[in-house]
Amino acid sequence: MTDQNSNLTITAICMRPAIVLTLILCLSGQILKAQQSNEDDTARMGAVIVVSVEGKASMILDDEDANAVDLKPGTVLAAGDFIVVETASKVMLLFSNGTLVTAQEGTEMAVGVFEQEPFEAVGGKVEDLESEPSSSKVEIDLDIGSLVVKTKKLNKKSSFDINSPLGTAGIRGTEFQMGIDAGGGMQLDVTESTVAFTPPGGSPTPVSQGQGLDVSSTGAVATRPVNPVVAQNVQTTNEVATQASAEIKIETVANAMSEATVKSSGSSGKSSPEARRESRRERKERKQAAGNRESKGGKEQRSRKSPPKEATPSEPKVDEILENNQDAKQTRKTGKSTGASASQLAKFGFNQSQLEKFYKLPESVQNSMIAESPDKVLRLIDMEGFSPDKAVVLFSYGPEARAKVMQLDDSRLLSLLGSEMEESMILDLLSQQNLSQSSPDNLPNDGPSSSLSDQVLALGDELREDGNIEVFEEVEVLNGGEWTEEWIAVAKVGNSLTRDLNFLSDFSSLEPFSAGETLGNPFFDDLASLYEQMLIDQMDAGNDPVVIGGAVISLGAESYDFSEMIGDKSGLLIGATDRLNLQGKIEVGVGEKAGVRTVLASGGAIEVSAGTSVRSALSDLVVAAREDVLLQEVALESAREVAVRSLRDLQLAQVAITAADRVHLRASRNLEINGLELSQSLPSLIMEATTIRLSNIDFPSATAVQLNSLKGPIDGRYPNFGTSIPASEQLGRVNFIENVRSGGNLMNDRPSFDQFGGNISIGKLTNP
Repeated sequence: MTDQNSNLTITAICMRPAIVLTLILCLSGQILKAQQSNEDDTARMGAVIVVSVEGKASMILDDEDANAVDLKPGTVLAAGDFIVVETASKVMLLFSNGTLVTAQEGTEMAVGVFEQEPFEAVGGKVEDLESEPSSSKVEIDLDIGSLVVKTKKLNKKSSFDINSPLGTAGIRGTEFQMGIDAGGGMQLDVTESTVAFTPPGGSPTPVSQGQGLDVSSTGAVATRPVNPVVAQNVQTTNEVATQASAEIKIETVANAMSEATVKSSGSSGKSSPEARRESRRERKERKQAAGNRESKGGKEQRSRKSPPKEATPSEPKVDEILENNQDAKQTRKTGKSTGASASQLAKFGFNQSQLEKFYKLPESVQNSMIAESPDKVLRLIDMEGFSPDKAVVLFSYGPEARAKVMQLDDSRLLSLLGSEMEESMILDLLSQQNLSQSSPDNLPNDGPSSSLSDQVLALGDELREDGNIEVFEEVEVLNGGEWTEEWIAVAKVGNSLTRDLNFLSDFSSLEPFSAGETLGNPFFDDLASLYEQMLIDQMDAGNDPVVIGGAVISLGAESYDFSEMIGDKSGLLIGATDRLNLQGKIEVGVGEKAGVRTVLASGGAIEVSAGTSVRSALSDLVVAAREDVLLQEVALESAREVAVRSLRDLQLAQVAITAADRVHLRASRNLEINGLELSQSLPSLIMEATTIRLSNIDFPSATAVQLNSLKGPIDGRYPNFGTSIPASEQLGRVNFIENVRSGGNLMNDRPSFDQFGGNISIGKLTNP
């Protein structure tokens, strides 16, 4: 798009109040919203509740070892709080957005940023939360140690980042472990979904489920399979955390947010995240220096409770110093003893109030301001609303971005700084031509309109009528306000993908899309991450399936013929980003075409009513979800293969599966079966999970059965037998809990397994 067309588009849309466009150019959109929300930041504070403490852990006040308080269950942490977990200790944390973080021994971490929209506590407990109760922004600063994380499903507008000296891990609802070792290296192991790791100044690297990442102290990045020991630790730790936090009331979480708000408002002088990180770096350097002195035989030691007293110097002649030192005079006058000197400030000609405001800024900002021209500095000092936090943001930008920001009028400048926009986005948004056009005085009442402008206007009207204006706003953030036909197409597809679909009433109006249009669309992220894992597992619908997508998709009792939508494709993906509902007798058909694989998938939850049956007459059938899958009194049938996949737990109770070629059941964590009926002529059965627990199942004697778990067989061949095996010994193994048979013959010990289990092989997961 040319700059001329860009300005025409901006002008036209700014004249339409129903459409929200570029925040800077039209004084609306994201930065304006940020400005409105930042008018009272403390009303948006998230809280962290200490659920349990094993051993000893402390919260360090003011980043000083001497100022530490012991952490106890029920302690509420807020943004800026820094904790240290001692050796042989562990701390379990519940964030008010539902995230569980277990800080393991030797961990030093801070809650760098935690903003969360207030929400109404309407009863219920943490275990009832399927997704976070309101949108949030979280940044954890991990200095050293290891964190095991389990998040609830995040809202589209939410973000969750873990910052480390070697880069940032961006989270979108997942389970993983991230650690910084004593040598300065980083390890990341992902057991569910995908984590995007971004090194300083680099591009993000997606780390998908079952994968790991090592980063050396020099920044060298190496991918690898997930560490099986770590995978088991993640599962076990998160299971314990889930159980420990399950009974906490939502009302308690909301009250903790109020407490964090009060705590934050009572700490108005708290330094910025950047200043706190610098303070912690200095603290770490002091500890290292103290350790070095001690190793050399020095006797300098510090006690947390009793810091050493420094020798008191003789009283100086204060009046004499003031008379002979202009800097000291100014220090006495302002009450400040750090920052820029009087001689450096002379060129600005500050009056008393300006000088006092200047000295309230962080020392790093003062030093940066010294290099600026007097007119710029005076403008900032006199600007109402130019707070120390906004000053830190401004001077974190490079000279080019800072110069562009300074060309904005005061209200837009403050709004932008309040949003803490990334520097790269500023450079993209604030072109010289856009800056010249940004003033409302420069917007004409009437003007020519290009075809692209008309398309953007029509798109905005369509999304507004559909109640989906958020799609417009999110795409606009992604494209930086530079609309093209490609971005218009992304928004249109996104509009369709975020609608709810009921196939009983909407079937005739279903809109099929290609894989390229959907799996790369930002509004299909959750489903796309699931499908990526399904491709690895070979449980997909091919690389180029026909896709029918929505937010909530419901299939009721009916025979559905997709032959016209399929065309010459060999795969059909019906994908819900939030929830997939299946109920009644459902038959999926593709006319007379055989060999087409049908995938029913959910990027969130799946709900299958008891008594439901799903049949694919001429093709394969796959049912999959990112969250837990529970099938109870359900029948699945296909002409060739049936597969069921969960990125969490898979539970089957009184389920019948009919397939001519193969049945494949896979879960990332637990696969639990209590009652499974299979075709006696089934050639192949595969079950895979971290832990497999089987009850009331009779394997057909003619079926080749493969059972793969994290640790594999015991003594090279056997599962665990019986209900008396401790839960800790069941983890990572295949467990024959009760009434497991082959060809009708009970297998409840090793001799009976040797006699009747010749068709059963137990192995290890190849890609956990």
